[in-house]
Amino acid sequence: MEPTPRYAARVVLLDESDRVLLVRFRDPESGRTWWATPGGALEPGETHEAAALREIREETGLLSLDLGLCIWTREQEITIRGQAYLQIERIFPAQVAHFEARATQLEEFEQGRFKELRWWSLDEIDVAGVEVSPRSLTALVRQLLHDGPPATPLAVGI
Repeated sequence: MEPTPRYAARVVLLDESDRVLLVRFRDPESGRTWWATPGGALEPGETHEAAALREIREETGLLSLDLGLCIWTREQEITIRGQAYLQIERIFPAQVAHFEARATQLEEFEQGRFKELRWWSLDEIDVAGVEVSPRSLTALVRQLLHDGPPATPLAVGI
């Protein structure tokens, strides 16, 4: 059976020191943990941009930000509660002043998976030995900081 499409939006939040805000997720079925940019699935009728802004409010408490144009896309198969999905993501950048991030409006489903928020320097991620998503996150962010946003969104893989 083909996985069900699940459209999602994520945000690469960078502070004035070029630290990236990441969420540590834990899969309750497998126990696997990883760090990823904040974001999540679109609600019915919602645009990717609106979903990105909503997810940032819910997951970090940040009420407003200037969202850049989509810089990366990604597709991956995931399983949630035994259901197979093809998650199709658009990822947006945003530069923000450092703030104390805290999840304020997690859905019941998210509460079991969402473990913590942390600002990371790219060097810290490189030496920490933690799993990040996408796997090439630090290289992608370095490229973004050096070259600016790509002319068209890059497919970044898993």
